[in-house]
Amino acid sequence: MILKYIRLKPTIYFFLRESEPSETIREKLCGSETPLMCFSSFRDEMIMTEKRFLIADRKGFSGKKIRYISIPYSSITFYTVGIIGGLDLDAEILLNLRGNVKIQLRFLRSKEIMQSIHKAYEIITSYFICNSLN
Repeated sequence: MILKYIRLKPTIYFFLRESEPSETIREKLCGSETPLMCFSSFRDEMIMTEKRFLIADRKGFSGKKIRYISIPYSSITFYTVGIIGGLDLDAEILLNLRGNVKIQLRFLRSKEIMQSIHKAYEIITSYFICNSLN
């Protein structure tokens, strides 16, 4: 019963810009998945499809070891999107998943990323609220 009251900290992933998906992450998509948008940092990247988020989290000094995190939209219980404004240095998307798992996606502040965050919000909302993508 004590576990019920423990608030778990989110796992945080940082991204710098919207980008084209690399061949490394494209290989992990199902044949029926279409990339809708992709974000990257120096080493990591995340792709949003009509079915899920897929994060390639590079580990180790060389970055050759990659951990893939797949987050189906159906596992999201609620989400928040923090848009850049005021003195904030970054924007964020916080995903709460079943089992009280929290994933925080943080994005470095820029005009381009602000537009990308709005687009990501529309993708999540389209599945989460409307249960379909246009």
